[in-house]
Amino acid sequence: MFFLQPFNILLLLFLGASLASAAAPDTNSCTVLACGNPGVAGLPGRDGRDGAKGEKGDTGLQVRGQQGFPGKAGPAGPKGNTGAQGEKGQKGEMSAVDTVQRQIAALEKMVQTLQAEVTKSKKIFSMQGVTTIGGKTFVSTGQSDNFANGKALCSNAGGALAAARNVAENTALAAMAKRNGKHIYLGISDIQTEGKFVYLNGQAVGYTKWKRTEPNNLNEEDCVILLPDTQWNDISCDHQTLIVCEL
Repeated sequence: MFFLQPFNILLLLFLGASLASAAAPDTNSCTVLACGNPGVAGLPGRDGRDGAKGEKGDTGLQVRGQQGFPGKAGPAGPKGNTGAQGEKGQKGEMSAVDTVQRQIAALEKMVQTLQAEVTKSKKIFSMQGVTTIGGKTFVSTGQSDNFANGKALCSNAGGALAAARNVAENTALAAMAKRNGKHIYLGISDIQTEGKFVYLNGQAVGYTKWKRTEPNNLNEEDCVILLPDTQWNDISCDHQTLIVCEL
C-alpha cells in the first residue's frame, strides 16, 4: 500500500473528468476546465487519390421519338456560276403543231402554183374556145351539130348546153359566135309548150334578147340560136350550128 502525492491526486481528477465528459458530452455545461472560444479553421487538406474505375453503367432502353415537322425554307442562296456547255443532244421529234404548220405552208404553196397554172390555162383556153364569166365557164367544141346531139354532148361532159341568163353571159357567148363565124345554140326551147320558152331544167326564161319580130315560130321553130350581134332568133332544132357547153 502506498500514499499518493497531491500532484498525482489532481492529475487523476482531471483525467477522470475528461473521460466522463467524453462519454456523455453536454453542450450546455463545461467540464472542470474553463470553456474557451472556438479556434480558427485550418487550411483544407490535400485531395485524396483517385479511386478505382467503376464498371460501365447500363444505358437503358432507347426509344426514338417521332420526326418533327419540317422547318421553314431558308432564304435562297446566291446564284452559282454558269457551268460549262453540255454536249449537243439528239434531234427531237417534230411537234404536232409544227407538222400542221408545215403542211399548211406546203398547201398554200401548192394553191399558189395551181392558181398560176389556172391563169395560164385560161389564157390558152380563151384562144381555143373557152371563156369564163362570173362563176361559169363556156367551152366551145368547135363542132356544129343539131340541138339534141349538142345537149347530149354537153351532158356527157358533165355540163349543159350554154344558156345566157344575163347581159354579161350573153355578150361573152356572142363574142365566141363572132370568133367562130357561126351561130350558137342556147339551152332554151319551147318544145314542151309552144310560145313558152324555158331552160333545160324547166325553169322559165328570165332574161331574153330577141331580135325584132322574133320569135315567130316559122316552120315550127322550137329552139333558139344566138347571133354574133348578141340577138336571139328561134330556129328549127334540126339546124346544124356551133355547140357551146357551160360548166
